Amino acid sequence: MKRTIFLLVTLLATTFAFGQTRDKHGIITAPPAGEVRYYTRTGGATFASQYFQNDTQSGMATEIVFSEDGAKVYIKNFISHAASGTWVEGDVDGHTITIPLGQMVYWFSTYGLQLAQVKVNGDIQKPASVTTKGNITFTIEGDNLVMQGTSGDAEAYTYDGAGLVYTDAYANEWSYYIDYQTVFAYKKVTMVTPPEELETEIYSLEHDNTGHLVTVGFDGDDVYVQGVSENRIPDAWMKGTIKGKKITFPVQFASLFSTYLLFFNGVDGVYTKDESGYWNWLYYWTDGNLTCDYDAKTQSFSSEQTLLVSNADDKVGQGEQFHAPLFRPFTEVPATPANPSILSHWDLTTFTMLALNVPLKDTEGRFLNPAKVAYRLYVDDDDPFLLYKDEYKQLPVEYIEEVPYLFSDDIYEAYNRSYIYEKASYLYLFQRDLDRLGIQTIYRGGGEEHRSEIVYYYFNSDGVQTPAVAAGKHAQHFDLTGRQVPADHKGLTITRNADGRVVKRLQR
Repeated sequence: MKRTIFLLVTLLATTFAFGQTRDKHGIITAPPAGEVRYYTRTGGATFASQYFQNDTQSGMATEIVFSEDGAKVYIKNFISHAASGTWVEGDVDGHTITIPLGQMVYWFSTYGLQLAQVKVNGDIQKPASVTTKGNITFTIEGDNLVMQGTSGDAEAYTYDGAGLVYTDAYANEWSYYIDYQTVFAYKKVTMVTPPEELETEIYSLEHDNTGHLVTVGFDGDDVYVQGVSENRIPDAWMKGTIKGKKITFPVQFASLFSTYLLFFNGVDGVYTKDESGYWNWLYYWTDGNLTCDYDAKTQSFSSEQTLLVSNADDKVGQGEQFHAPLFRPFTEVPATPANPSILSHWDLTTFTMLALNVPLKDTEGRFLNPAKVAYRLYVDDDDPFLLYKDEYKQLPVEYIEEVPYLFSDDIYEAYNRSYIYEKASYLYLFQRDLDRLGIQTIYRGGGEEHRSEIVYYYFNSDGVQTPAVAAGKHAQHFDLTGRQVPADHKGLTITRNADGRVVKRLQR
């Protein structure tokens, strides 16, 4: 077995080529200036995450840069399922491209991975026949680049193709990655580039009780939005056109992410119950455009459609979904956050899994800056529940009593289990059989700190939860003189909860 299973997913989206950059291991991390093209890919592939798998390259893509003199070519993520974000170099001679073997594409702490020709004859447990001498050859056939001299039979486990092998202490040991019969098909797409002098401001993109901040600029009847996909392709721009009280964002190329081309598009949908009884959005494709209602006075715009950042430009693809998006100018001000809630919980073997709802809204419906939102949990008493590093491995300190809204403890560990999900969606609580659980939102925007009510839930013997702060009923807060004070009052506070219980708490 290999000492390390090679599983890489790059978060880089290189869209322009600059001077070629190589690291100390000779790995190309950036190509030189040249013509940038995007290609979809087909062909066979093998890889291993936890076990060996046969697959195809269909639906995947790559970025290729042709040098200014036309003599060189640089291919990103050359092996389809090994998205390291690095490049290999090739030579162009007429209609032939040769990619020298032996090029390094990745480095671990003491050994690396390099390009090789790999042959497997029916038994993947036996050492493969490998060579790092020679070339992988492509022919240029119209707009396509076609790999020559490779083959594969997934049923017979016989392969002869371009692969990755280890170096140094594990020299020439196959990593289980092979591509064969690869075809790169040119996809003529262009990323949106805003005008150089575009004036922009910060907007909120709100959807499904959550959202994030984006950048928006107006240039005549053109509207530019940057940052729709905040985690995958934050630098990508989306362009729309104003006509009357509508803004239309047509289907458009967004960027390359890992080994996929991503597109902005709008789809329609219906909220329906599936065969298992779960309610989900069922999306369908019309023309791919996202149509928004535009308020010129407030310069806000919104849509009843769903904005997708997906891997398709002619159908409903896979990717990020923003249902009924609302874009409006954002100004950070002090605000009291709206009450959070616990949507559901599940008692598992050694912990409780919570589905949380922490709205990014204040009590007046204004959007809150996610970076300044946090939440606290209260378990069976009125002291904040502490989360310790020995259970939540990615904590920056030994323990925390509040969880930042954007924090995630999502790590690859036993059973690939995550503990704290970003954006307060789920959390694994290492405690079971709860009698009572409280949740509170804290907002530190506009230079002030404000808190929501603590919303308590009581659990009966069947695990059914009942909120203590219900619609039309609110907790009341008093200082030591008996005067009613707001929920975020600093100092010793006496709180009469909606269920009639009275508690003391000290807020700093």
